[in-house]
Amino acid sequence: MRGFKLLALLIVVAMMGISMGCGGTNKESFSKAEDRPAELAGKEQQYSSGFPRTITHLKGETVIEARPVKIATPYIAFVDYLAVMDEYPMAAQGVETIQRNFPSLSKHIEGKEIMDLGMEVNLEKLLETEPDLIIAADDMKDQYDRLTQIAPTVIFPQAGDWRETLQQIAEVIGKEVTAKNVLADFDRKSKAYKQKLAYRSDESVLFAMYSGKDQFITWKDGRFDPFYKGLGLKQVVGTIEDGPLSLESLVSLNPDHLFIINNWQYPIEGGVKKALENSKVWNSLNAVKNNHVYELKDPSLPGPMALAKIDGIEEIMKALGK
Repeated sequence: MRGFKLLALLIVVAMMGISMGCGGTNKESFSKAEDRPAELAGKEQQYSSGFPRTITHLKGETVIEARPVKIATPYIAFVDYLAVMDEYPMAAQGVETIQRNFPSLSKHIEGKEIMDLGMEVNLEKLLETEPDLIIAADDMKDQYDRLTQIAPTVIFPQAGDWRETLQQIAEVIGKEVTAKNVLADFDRKSKAYKQKLAYRSDESVLFAMYSGKDQFITWKDGRFDPFYKGLGLKQVVGTIEDGPLSLESLVSLNPDHLFIINNWQYPIEGGVKKALENSKVWNSLNAVKNNHVYELKDPSLPGPMALAKIDGIEEIMKALGK
């Protein structure tokens, strides 16, 4: 997927993690419900029963004996999925990167004690932490056997359909009802926002990321469908490819509304509008003339994560609902 590779550092493919517990609490690993402390037992009413359960994933089947408490994830995007279900790994890859560059997810994990294993996870260190469960992405399929020696491991796609991935992870941790409610709430809001934005249905919208030197990045692989289709937004007329888009090509598309997504790999001091304020080509855009350029701080919007979609519809509604 060429488009996804453009986000290789944005939504980083990682390795594995540990830390101190769900909801910021240091919890022990328990194999039986009756062995768990009273305060945890009360909290677990929000979880589904049905353990042990067998999970089918990209490397076959894994039996989860009891609801996992000490979760480790080697992939940044899966921190996002856990967070929207109010579940937090004891450790994860790229926590510092999240805190520096991903405002939405950073707010969710604020105050949570999650050990950051860096961008390259040390498997020996992971072994020492004794997780109950490892949720990995398919970039680690070749290390699956090693991971299973540490803890039961499931492997899910890096960039699968976000709704499906949310439900898959929910099944692993016993939060199917929570995931169902998250999706139902998203659909309810999308429907309501679509009605509110109906008066803009004839106005074209384009999402792009600025990479400097009058160059942008666009995608055509459907990652913005929850916004275009879900909110009833009109796509620009013209050819959009995965990858670079020159300023001149952007002008040929000439969207009525232009969302510029923050590119933390190439930060632009003062933002895109400031950087290009003296460009005659930029200023010829309809979106620029009508003050319909919106700069989004969070770079995760094009990514495969749930929070990117959930917070994304709020940002879009805030911008277009004026």
